[in-house]
Amino acid sequence: MQNKSTQIGLGLLTCLALSSPSFAQDSKTSSTKPTIVSTITDNGITTTTYSNGQVVKTVADGYYLDSAFYKNSNVLKAVQGKRYWKITDRVGITIPVGNTVNGKDITMFLKPGAFNSLSVTRQWGIIGIGITGGYQFFQVGDDYSGPDGRIYKNIEALKLSGKLPDNLPASAVLYDKVSSLEDFYLLIGPSLDIPIGKKFNVNVDARGGLFNTSAPRFGAYLQDGNFGAQSLIFRMNSSASKNKLGASIALDVTYKIAKTWALGLNAQGFITETPFTTVGEDVSQGSTKTLTKEDVSTHGGYNFGLALSHTFGEDNGKTVYTLLPPPPAPIVAYAPTLLGENGKMYDYKSSEKPVFKWKSNSPNPDQEEYLFKLYKADGSDTPIYQQTTKNTSLTLPDNVALVNGDECNFYYYSVQSVVQNKVFSEADAASFGYKAKPVAMIASSKPTTDQYMFKVFGGTTAPNTMKAKPRRKVVKPAVATVPKKLVPRKKSTKPASNYVNYENVTENPKVKWPDDLPLPKNPSIYEYEVQRLNPGDCKPVGPVAKYRFYIDPKNPDDIRILPDKPKKK
Repeated sequence: MQNKSTQIGLGLLTCLALSSPSFAQDSKTSSTKPTIVSTITDNGITTTTYSNGQVVKTVADGYYLDSAFYKNSNVLKAVQGKRYWKITDRVGITIPVGNTVNGKDITMFLKPGAFNSLSVTRQWGIIGIGITGGYQFFQVGDDYSGPDGRIYKNIEALKLSGKLPDNLPASAVLYDKVSSLEDFYLLIGPSLDIPIGKKFNVNVDARGGLFNTSAPRFGAYLQDGNFGAQSLIFRMNSSASKNKLGASIALDVTYKIAKTWALGLNAQGFITETPFTTVGEDVSQGSTKTLTKEDVSTHGGYNFGLALSHTFGEDNGKTVYTLLPPPPAPIVAYAPTLLGENGKMYDYKSSEKPVFKWKSNSPNPDQEEYLFKLYKADGSDTPIYQQTTKNTSLTLPDNVALVNGDECNFYYYSVQSVVQNKVFSEADAASFGYKAKPVAMIASSKPTTDQYMFKVFGGTTAPNTMKAKPRRKVVKPAVATVPKKLVPRKKSTKPASNYVNYENVTENPKVKWPDDLPLPKNPSIYEYEVQRLNPGDCKPVGPVAKYRFYIDPKNPDDIRILPDKPKKK
């Protein structure tokens, strides 16, 4: 007991030391901490100047620094967390978890009871440390006297040893239930207090420390028998050593009902050990001893109930603005402006080389250098020449050849300003080129023969009266077609007389059925148009000649031109 008390004391001192990190920090930095040179308070703003040159402005509650002030003064803003005390009272039911078989505790036969605890916590923002003290009890169920209990088993063992008769009446056994299991505890540990919106808070307490547990007292006696009245059969008692280490974790969800009061639900779990003593008659045959045994049982459970919390001693966080030294002026590189060469074209194999010029747009041109890059416009994006110079003009060296062969050559170039060899401006770019070798114009030749565009339209079945007429033999005219690349052939799959069935170019304007146009299934009447093409550009010129003709698929070479219908008067 003395050793465990020493351990608990050391643990409490350790927790307290860990809860005050500023103690260790102050001891380390006290020798190097700057001293205060002056402190001036004006309109709720305290300006403190330290020996290292740092200036700190502390704003009292209800005051603020104008945003323009700290923006123009390059002020660093830092907000300290709130510090306050918090008391929480928790009350509700407690449910045991012990040595169970089929859902029943067969060691102490515990049933749900009640609990009440009180915790005091010191918070720094959402993190804190606190101490919790409380009391809880668990009732003893009537199952302790049933067939699963130690009392019943002891009676059966005494009957087997002959110390009790087999026909012992149940009324001869006197059961008593003196007290329930009770826990007193004192725990310490960290806390988290997390605000959810403006009204809700979630609080988590993790605690460890000392449990003082009294085991329940119950047993049985014989009213009459071989041992005389009130003879002991079995008894469970509390142990002389009741103190054990344990731990708990609690979760509160509370709603703020006033500025400093909050009410909500609580759930927590705990675990510790319960020492106990059992006393009973020795069941060995012929023995008259009473046996006493010390034992320990794991003891744990869950608590559910209400939580009521109250905060006080709140130290509102102050807004601190630290004046920093002004930042260095940014380095700016200004893009130069190119002069002269943009878009210029030199003659074929000209020996003249371009001279590249530009002007600076910087207010401090003496601090600038210029990066010149020359590219050939072939899509490679790799400069064929580059140079850094302080001048505002550049002539290409003799070893840089620009004109190559008889083809046209294009180039482009860019100039950037560079400051301190690390800041580059955007590039200003321009292009120039060399003309290709002149070539003699070749007159285009005109076609020696006339060409005609002809079209075949529609197709309707011929009446039977036309089929009986004698057919006139028509000499097959020679048709020469122009290559399809001049005028593409078009076919229509729609069986309407207004659609073009076939279209091509020929040198013979006479009506002829094209060789590659499928013949109709029955004798039919078609329309034929022909128009002369201009030899220069192959565009249709002149009037369009139109014909109607009759064709029999059995004799496709016999094409008859049909006369126009007479106009109605």
